[in-house]
Amino acid sequence: MGASQTHRYLGCNCPHNVAAIFFSDAHPHPMCGRYTGTIDPAELAALIPLDACTFDFQPRYNIAPTQIAPVIARQGGRSILKGMRWGLIPSWADDEKIGHKLINARVETAEQKPVFRAAWNSRRCLIPADGFYEWQRREGGKQPWHFHLKDRSQFCFAGLWETWVRPPSAQGDFFENELSDPTPLETFTILTTAPNNVMARFHDRMPLMFSKNAAPQWLDMESPAIPSEIGADEIGFAPANPCVNSPAFDKAECLVAPAND
Repeated sequence: MGASQTHRYLGCNCPHNVAAIFFSDAHPHPMCGRYTGTIDPAELAALIPLDACTFDFQPRYNIAPTQIAPVIARQGGRSILKGMRWGLIPSWADDEKIGHKLINARVETAEQKPVFRAAWNSRRCLIPADGFYEWQRREGGKQPWHFHLKDRSQFCFAGLWETWVRPPSAQGDFFENELSDPTPLETFTILTTAPNNVMARFHDRMPLMFSKNAAPQWLDMESPAIPSEIGADEIGFAPANPCVNSPAFDKAECLVAPAND
């Protein structure tokens, strides 16, 4: 794909700089590129009323971009817990690969960015989690750390979501049935913010995290205020197993550091 290409943006064909769209609000070293979800998100129903749940929960120890994860979103006036793919694909995108670069969005600027503006205005979501990973450079390689609440309880990342449908093939009707998939694909991104005192030692960004009590406010599109974030004094961290480097490894051993650490 070239640096400049025509996209189906806001219902019309307009030239856009693809590189700028990809990288203007994406991190060169993504914050929150892996996280854990070992607690059934349906338990949040005690605080976030759910009208429907279509997600089949399995404990996850290494959720990675492009994978399906549980998300709580408002659709048709209902709160639904369902699976979505991590990596937001704007509705106007020609290619789903853009989602690989849009796993995170800066909360300070997402409202102004073309890739996130529509979702910010009408499609907020919550991503249930109980921890996330960040890597620290050290002699001999990078050490992964697992960040979590000190009481090991569940919380929610703030997110945005979109629905994308693969556009018809540009090669004509002969190939259209084979190359086009009309099934809508729902995707999400995790919002990031400036780091607190705990995270500043590891990265210049951190995911926007809400407690279970504060999280429902994020879904209220009538409320412009961002709910209170989880405080630094509530966050703990511990060394994790380097096996989390592989997105294919998704076992409890991810949280067990090697004996020599």
